[in-house]
Amino acid sequence: MPATLTPPARSLRGPGYAAAFVAALGLGLYLPRLGTEILRNPLEVKYALVAREMLHGGPLLVPHLFGELYPDKPPLYFWTTAAFGRLAGGDIGEVTARLPAALAAVAALLLLYRLGTDLFGSRVALLSACTLATSNLFFWYAREGHPDQFLNAFVILACLGLWHSLNIDPAGQHAGWTALAYAAMALGVLSKVLLGLVLPLLAAAGYLGVTGPMREIPRRLHLRPGLGVFLALVLAWYGPAVAQNGWGYFYETLIHQHLVRYTHTWMHHEPWYYLVGQFVAGFFPWVLLLPSAVTLGGRAHRIPIEPAGRAGDATSRRSAPAIPRPHPVLFPLAWLATGFVFLSLSSAKRGAYLLPLYPAAALMVGWLWDAVLVHRGNPRWIGIPLAVLGATAAALAVALVTVPRRFVTAHLTRSGADTLVPAGSWPLAGTVALLLAGVAAIAWAWRRDKTAVAFGALVAVQAVVLLTAATVRAPQYEARLPVRAFVARVRAAVPPDQPVLSLLRQHSLLVAFYLDRRVTLGSATELAAARASATGPRYALVDDDEAILRESGTQTLEDARFGSHRVVLIRVDPAPAGGDPPREPPTGARQQGDLGAARWPLPPRVN
Repeated sequence: MPATLTPPARSLRGPGYAAAFVAALGLGLYLPRLGTEILRNPLEVKYALVAREMLHGGPLLVPHLFGELYPDKPPLYFWTTAAFGRLAGGDIGEVTARLPAALAAVAALLLLYRLGTDLFGSRVALLSACTLATSNLFFWYAREGHPDQFLNAFVILACLGLWHSLNIDPAGQHAGWTALAYAAMALGVLSKVLLGLVLPLLAAAGYLGVTGPMREIPRRLHLRPGLGVFLALVLAWYGPAVAQNGWGYFYETLIHQHLVRYTHTWMHHEPWYYLVGQFVAGFFPWVLLLPSAVTLGGRAHRIPIEPAGRAGDATSRRSAPAIPRPHPVLFPLAWLATGFVFLSLSSAKRGAYLLPLYPAAALMVGWLWDAVLVHRGNPRWIGIPLAVLGATAAALAVALVTVPRRFVTAHLTRSGADTLVPAGSWPLAGTVALLLAGVAAIAWAWRRDKTAVAFGALVAVQAVVLLTAATVRAPQYEARLPVRAFVARVRAAVPPDQPVLSLLRQHSLLVAFYLDRRVTLGSATELAAARASATGPRYALVDDDEAILRESGTQTLEDARFGSHRVVLIRVDPAPAGGDPPREPPTGARQQGDLGAARWPLPPRVN
């Protein structure tokens, strides 16, 4: 490793070309066939329904779902999706539901390129952006309609502002960067809860803690003016939202969804080590290089930094003394470490919660590659992980050929991973050939000391693998949940002016989105009451429930298999005059559907 650190290089044959390449890479990965796959159930469908309700005249200040308050998420992502829907002709489809996340992911790549340039130079920035763009979870969440990519982009922007306010600008010139950092944190909170504030502050505080006195942290974070900017932006929405919906909304959004969920969750309860496996899978294949990057980064406490003379002014660099300053790799290292510990201590754990830490990991991997590529560091730091990756890819290719399809279906269906495995012989053979050819290309380049070629080959192979997986998954996922074909038959069977009552336990939101008619979530009791009071036939979607299907006056019109569940459209004729009153279902038999009641206190929801 080099003994001194040169100030970050601002160009790599023109920073504009590199940034354009990063944007093109993101667009090429995230936009192709974006609307081919049906929306994922339940979260992606739920978010699209909330945006559709806003677009079709529902309240704009606070999100609603089926006419009821939906306090689980702030409104920024839904506002954006609804705006895209209006531009697209007045409705939300697969593309409009996903396009905001895809564009936010491209913005995140460009922001990471800028942050990497300021930390290490444009070469490391380009390597880091390519790393992030082709990491597994970042790719999938860029192609699905979730607010997480909004949060990701704003966390990177906040870290960019914090880095400038802490290290680059002279004293007294940090106000603009501080305002930018805290404004980005506010937008992160308006996208997806308080992680937008907590993660950047933890990153900056961790960096300051290892590079200076702890007592200076509050002052150097500029908390007083920064939090003023943050609160001004957040309260511009949150104040009117609480005033309109009362203190129950305050409790649900701030106390229940944050403090209670962090300490005593009612869902996603996992052991403390759970996120380790999630991070390995989500940041693959680059995670294999991360131990080397963390080890080298942890050794970089303080090194001399050369003064920044004019371009090509070698004399000024030789004459000026080196200035000891903290190594910039400590900033992404602190970002990754503090965030991972904070999320691991939470009682609620999901792999998606780690997504705002991926940019920090990508910066470290890019810095590691640069150390070997340019500074001729020990090649084993990369060579050994590449050997492990090659062995893993070869083993996967062998498994694809030798493991029977029935074994894949039996053991991977629950997680949905079986839909990533090609079903036909020719697609399977093509995938195996791609894996083996990629391993051979990377090994050839590395053995001939062509480090840059090896990195480019790894990026290219991973990009093709991910796009192939997306192409393979779409038809197999829809074959498992044939919702578009089913709702076409439902539309033909149900008169347009008739509402549909849904009693489905797992697929109410999915069917409601694609049916795009008036759908009410209900229970068996409400179905019986509707039958007793109706003057004409009523229509309902139910699971394969014999007690309902055998009721007199009930006729099965359509049915379909959604995975292991049978979904049935029934017509319920009015009860004869003087018939039996509606029967109450057994205790605990009320079906909450995908949403549940929306009265205070609100029940737990999938989030």
